Parts: sequence; C-alpha cells; structure tokens
Amino acid sequence: MPDIIFYFLLVSLIIFSCLFYGSVTAFPLAVTEAGVSLTVLFWLSEMSYRRSIHFLKTGPLIPILSLLALLVLQLIPLPISLIKIISPNSAYLYENFIPSVVSKRLFTLSICPNITLSELFKFLTYMGVFFLIVNKLETKKQFDWIVNTIIFFGFIISLFGIIQKYAYPGRVYWFDPQGSAGSAFGPFVNRNNFCGYINMIIPLALGYFLTEMSLSKRLIYGFFLGIMSLALFLSLSRAGVLVYIVVLVFIISLSRLKDNFKSKTKTLYLWAFLILSSLIFITESKAIINRLSTLFHKNAFVVLGHGYSWLDILGIWRDFPLFGTGLGTFGNISSMYKTNPAQSLFIYAHNDCLQLLSEVGLLGFISVSLFFVLYFNSVLRMWLRRHDSYTVCLALGGMASVLGMLLYSLLDFNLHIPANAMLFFLIMGLVYRLLYTRFNHDSSLSK
Repeated sequence: MPDIIFYFLLVSLIIFSCLFYGSVTAFPLAVTEAGVSLTVLFWLSEMSYRRSIHFLKTGPLIPILSLLALLVLQLIPLPISLIKIISPNSAYLYENFIPSVVSKRLFTLSICPNITLSELFKFLTYMGVFFLIVNKLETKKQFDWIVNTIIFFGFIISLFGIIQKYAYPGRVYWFDPQGSAGSAFGPFVNRNNFCGYINMIIPLALGYFLTEMSLSKRLIYGFFLGIMSLALFLSLSRAGVLVYIVVLVFIISLSRLKDNFKSKTKTLYLWAFLILSSLIFITESKAIINRLSTLFHKNAFVVLGHGYSWLDILGIWRDFPLFGTGLGTFGNISSMYKTNPAQSLFIYAHNDCLQLLSEVGLLGFISVSLFFVLYFNSVLRMWLRRHDSYTVCLALGGMASVLGMLLYSLLDFNLHIPANAMLFFLIMGLVYRLLYTRFNHDSSLSK
C-alpha cells in the first residue's frame, strides 16, 4: 500500500472515531475496528508481496502477549469443577444464579463473555494502531504530517466546543435533541472525555511548538495552543484542569535535563505558555474554583463526586484475585459490591486502573503495568541519549501526553472511550518510533 494511502486511512479513522461521539456507540466503533483491521491486513499483505517481512523489535511486546493470552483464557469454556479451583467465586456466581444448568454446561472465567469478546476486539484495535505507527513511520516528513494533522484537528474540535458552549449547550451537535447531553463539550457527550482527548494533544503541540521553526509558524502554533487551552478551561472539568497543570510541570521539570532547553529562548517560550494558561484560567477562575472545591465535599473521597467507591472495587478484586471477572464486566457486577447509598449503577468505575484490576485480576494487571514500565524505561533512556532538537522536543511533548492520560485514568474512564484510546496508543507508538529513528535528509536510519 502506498504510504500516502496508509496515513490517510489511519488519520481518517482517528478523526472519524472522535467526531461520532467518541465512538461510544456500535456503528462508529464497528467502522473504526474494521478500518484498523483492514489497514493492518493491507500492511501485512504489502510486506508479503514484497517478500520483506520485518517488525521493529519493541520491548513491551511480551507483556502485551501475556495479557492477550489471559483475555483468551477468560473466554475459553471450562468445566465448573475446574473453575472452582482457579476462580472459586466465579463458580459460586454460576451455582447460585443459574443452578439448573451448572452441571450441564461449560462456563468461562468471564462472567459475561460477550462483553469480554467485544473488549478484546477493542484491545486488538488499539494494539494494531500502536504497532502500525511503530513499524510504518520512517521519515521526518511522515512524523510532521501525522503530528500536524492531530494538532489542527485538536484546534478545530476546541473551536467547535467553545462555539457549542455558548450557542447550543446541552447537546453535542445542533441537530441533537435539546438536553440530550447535559455536560457535552466538543464531539463528546461528557466534558471529561473531551478534556482527556485535548490533554493529549496540547502537550504534543507544545513539544512541536518548541522545535525549530520560523516565527510566523510559531505564532500560528501558539494560537492553536491558546485556543485548545481555553477550550479545556471552559469545559470546567476538574480532573482536566489538574492534569493540564501537572503535565506542564512535568514538561518544564524534564526539560531541565536536556541542553536543548537551556537556551533562554526556549525557556521564554515555556514560560510564555504558562502565563497564557494562567490568563485563560483567570477568565473562568470563579467557575473553575467552584468546580474544584467540590472535590472536598463530604462524599468526594468515597465516590470522587461522580465515581464508584475505590474500596468497593478492591472488594471485587479480593473475590476474583487472579483472573478477575472478565474484561469489560465491571458494570455487570458493580451493583453487588456497592456500599454507599450515594452510588447508583455504574458501567465504569471512574478509575481505569482499579477497574482493570477488578476485571483482569492480578495477572492481567501485572502484564499491563509491566508494559508501561518497559515502555517508559525504553523511551526515557532513548530520550536522554538523543540530542537533535526535533526529536527531543516532540518526544518530550508526546511523553507528557501519555503520562497525562495515565494520570487522568486515576480519576475517570477516558481509556474506555474508543476515540481517546485510539489517540493514546497512536501517540505512544509515535513517541517510541520517533526516539528510535535517526533523520538524515528525511530518510530513516533506524533499527
């Protein structure tokens, strides 16, 4: 497949997945999954046709394969006698809720295998995006094309969100029923999902802003950054604002380790951006402070204002310690464990990390944790070794994007929104590939 078609398909899928309400409904999700699958097949077919099959070695591959094996195990039908041994509480559920068929059927470790199968397809889609980016990007021109598309798209949906806030609040698009989405912002039904998305683009854009470019281009990208930051603050998302601040602190702190950032000019750019962000905060300071103050309400640390009790999630994990209840099944079992009357039925826990622990157990959680440990160990080590300004600046912004989303996952369920997860793994792949690619007049000397 010609590279231009490949990148057009991939970026189109990223944009499509976002514009259709974050792909939280069946049709856009199916289109996105099918599109990524076809792109992967085209890529594999191209390598096969050229008789040149090669993959860039990635350190985090083994944990991903381990998690994939666990998810497959959750879906394999097993006799109830075996389930009693490896997951006693799963067997207890089957014996008490469907006792008439327990002795006649095989059962899965996942308490709802259809949902787990659906989540497995999502997982494969995200991994497909990651490995496509890692193996296909080669030249500086290709990186520029992907990054600029992401930044410009972030600017467009931010502008759209600002207009939406004042022109037709309470719905995503002007043709939606009034009040159909009480906290909508941009293409997302929930403002926190928008903030999760834009909090990945802003650091990436800031990293690109710090690369070598003309003053006129820098003014344009500064304007993009200002609009995206303004949209984030106007959304009045508490977690979004906190993550935004932490990410900026991370960028400034890590930048001090590199000579590339020691020049007064680049330090000035960083501080100018901080000042701009402060001015944006002042414009909505009262509303933002009111929103942040709700974190200290009576039930805040029980349900974090809108989430599910973290202690109750640990209760689920305690009963399903090794294999979990099945990926994606939190909504099916959460009502059995809630202890606070303020809680209602939750599909997501507003803490992706703890929800993952309850769904895939300790074995799966260790695999995911090891994946990110190996990933950050690899990219940080390479980042410290690189010296060219383009790679150092852009990779710093990308690492901040990934870190910001991981922090956000402690307070919300952004990685359960397909559009957010797609962009997250795309940026992860972009940073990894960037740090292992050396440019020489737009040609790759990697590997």
